[in-house]
Amino acid sequence: MNNRLVYLGICFLCLLISLAVVTPFRITRADDKPKAADIVAKHLESIGPAEARSTLHAAQVKGTCSIVVTQGGSGQVDGQVVMVSQGSQNMIRMTFDSADYPSEELKFDGKKYFGSQIHPGRRSAIGSFFNANDILFKEGLVGSVLSSSWPLLNVQEKNPRLEYAGTKNIGGRDLVGLKYVPRKGSDLKITLYFDAQNFHHVRTEYQATVYATDQVKIAGGGGALPSAHDQRSSNARIEAYEEFSDFKTEGALTLPHSYNFHLAVQSEVHPAIVDWQIKLSEFVINPQLDAKWFSSE
Repeated sequence: MNNRLVYLGICFLCLLISLAVVTPFRITRADDKPKAADIVAKHLESIGPAEARSTLHAAQVKGTCSIVVTQGGSGQVDGQVVMVSQGSQNMIRMTFDSADYPSEELKFDGKKYFGSQIHPGRRSAIGSFFNANDILFKEGLVGSVLSSSWPLLNVQEKNPRLEYAGTKNIGGRDLVGLKYVPRKGSDLKITLYFDAQNFHHVRTEYQATVYATDQVKIAGGGGALPSAHDQRSSNARIEAYEEFSDFKTEGALTLPHSYNFHLAVQSEVHPAIVDWQIKLSEFVINPQLDAKWFSSE
């Protein structure tokens, strides 16, 4: 009888061990979600060695760009783009051989943001968006790691509030989200997304609602929203995102060579869907830059 009990006990123990091997038991807790600091650390490693990142003080990248309008007008213009940055200063300049859209220039000199007008008194939809949300240039968010002012390179200086925002699948790829709240706040909901495999920053989403009672300009042509007494007016929904792809090594850094900025404005007043489609081919790390690049004078 005792031998039989021992035998049964051994069989039961073997069964438990086999179950543990086939289906390992794991306790999932609410606090198991990734910490923002760990996501940032992995992202920084994806850019390059710490020594190379620490010596990054300025950058200049050049390439071709196309602006494609599919709502609020239609058409496409092609041209050249240059993006420069130095410390907290950053600038994007695009030039086109078009009388209707000769150029677009957006920049921050470390203290003040400046956005050009495509014609006197008229801004493009994207120009209007940045003019109303200049915090994106002041924070260094625009352009991601293509800019030396990318805030995750020096989180202590910008001191944003960062929170894990879950995961998202876009185009069959799993992304890890990080909510970004500027220290001084913003009307925009900002979420950064990183490739779950290599932690390259591949997407930033911006979302906002402009209420009909707010007498502010929206990104769609420069006009003000109708009066609250106008029953035809409704809230405007703004959704924009930056996408980065085609990562390649430039010196000791791994940087994207394709950059797309998408803006969609759902509005009865000035609806718009516009894309910047940028392909970059020339990279200069730590160039000597003229202060005039960033000046609005």
